[in-house]
Amino acid sequence: METQLKDLIQNEPSQDEPLRAVLISQIDLETVLSKISANINKKWLTLNEAAEYLRISDRNLRKLAKNSKLPFYKLEGKILFKISELDKYIEKNKVESLSELIQKATNGGR
Repeated sequence: METQLKDLIQNEPSQDEPLRAVLISQIDLETVLSKISANINKKWLTLNEAAEYLRISDRNLRKLAKNSKLPFYKLEGKILFKISELDKYIEKNKVESLSELIQKATNGGR
């Protein structure tokens, strides 16, 4: 079946164009879901996986780690990141919305 789908997607545009678009979307969705499910039970990510998780470049992630802005671990020359610490880093860097700032100001900073 997968071969038939690939053939349909790669063929010239035809009356099957709407079906082709749906199939491409389905394949893209399946790819994303498989990546997510592969990481669900993971506790640790490699540098490349962590950069993808944070949606930043490997270079920027290395810079954050080098400047001690993000904790990392070394195991036999490999750099690893703990998902829970990546999540904390994201939370720590929250920029409050205007409505949150107004609410804080009106509630005496609480």
